[in-house]
Amino acid sequence: MIRTLEQDLEKIQNQSLNRYARIYKDIEKETLKHIEQFGLTFEGRPDQTEREKQLKDLKGCDAAFRNNGKSVVSNGKISTACEACQTGVGSYTNFVSLKCHRDCYFCFNKNQDNYQFYHENQRNAVEELDQLFDSGSTVTHLALTGGEPLLHPGETIDFFRKANKFNPAIHTRLYTAGDLLTKDILIELRLAGLNEIRFSIKLEDSKQKQKHILQKIKLAKDFIPDVMVEMPVIPGTEKEMKELLSALEEVGIFGINLLEFCFPLGNADAFQERGFKLKNPPYDIYYNFWYAGGLAVAESEKLCLELVRFAIEKKFNMGVHYCSLENKFTGQIYQQNYNQVLDETYTFSPVDYYFKTAKVFGKDRKTVRKVLEKKKIPYIENCDYDFLQFPVESIPFLRNKEIPIIMSSNVVEIDEDGRSIREVHLEFIHPTELEKFRRKGD
Repeated sequence: MIRTLEQDLEKIQNQSLNRYARIYKDIEKETLKHIEQFGLTFEGRPDQTEREKQLKDLKGCDAAFRNNGKSVVSNGKISTACEACQTGVGSYTNFVSLKCHRDCYFCFNKNQDNYQFYHENQRNAVEELDQLFDSGSTVTHLALTGGEPLLHPGETIDFFRKANKFNPAIHTRLYTAGDLLTKDILIELRLAGLNEIRFSIKLEDSKQKQKHILQKIKLAKDFIPDVMVEMPVIPGTEKEMKELLSALEEVGIFGINLLEFCFPLGNADAFQERGFKLKNPPYDIYYNFWYAGGLAVAESEKLCLELVRFAIEKKFNMGVHYCSLENKFTGQIYQQNYNQVLDETYTFSPVDYYFKTAKVFGKDRKTVRKVLEKKKIPYIENCDYDFLQFPVESIPFLRNKEIPIIMSSNVVEIDEDGRSIREVHLEFIHPTELEKFRRKGD
């Protein structure tokens, strides 16, 4: 479902299309109602003018827009692991346990599968790595996260040692809060071939604590090739974030990933006390995404984009990368759809990785059917919902027809019952707009 279609719902004269679009409108309504039961309300539906201006200004400053605009980088410096995350191809992430010595109110670890078990117990990450390599899977990027991996320093070092021994070309990275990091551990991580370390800095910590983590970051630069920071950007922290970015630039780190701040569907009181609301709408496309991070908080993206602009303005050497919640979803869609073969009315999009197909409804079916048959183009008719479905590449043949054309986005799902195709998104498309679907993904 897309906002354009919703906004025009009352204007849709084609009754079959109107009924079909209302199915999706009702899905959104029920989804929003369900989400608010987690205890946090939505912001009012915002005017997109300000956001569009922010994005236009960033493009004018030569910011790099990636992954169909879901990722924005100040100067092009971005981890290859972030690039690989876009499709998930060759990427593998594991943890030793979900135990952590910190207690962040926004932590989403409780959303992880088997959280309670892995909070109390460890998994054999090294043995699982052996199994991965034995399977013959192509692995280009490996990560160890948590919980806090450095609660288990021996297992952490063994994990990266194993990866380096198997193939030194695999890019490896470690996520850590940083306060348990020592020089001895860094020496071992360097010997194990660790390529990248990502620190999480907590603005809720005292200045003294933050200074302590900055010292750990400085220390890591002597041992690990790429030192980074990755942290959520909390609304209302513009001054503190700009000071932090300036301090990190002075340290000379490779870059920072600014994550869209999320509500983990729990601990709602802590978010309410701080005056936070949910971003509205919560998704560009409504689907059951695997990512456990929760839902984006309103105003976080706005601040992230401002911080990217700030970095460009200050000519920072480090890369400042805004990673939106939507950016986390594309790997899943790619993995579900890539290499799937559907009938001729579906086309895999290299832009957003959904399967696309075109639809017309009601009396327009007859008009379009004549054009398609003349051109010998395949189509499918659905009498239950009164639509005709055909390849999006054929839309330009209808440029002289004054009829509403819908582009449908679809995901392939495979379970014990077999394979199915789920339609998840509708939008109006004009015959001249196909480039946004055709252009190669960035």
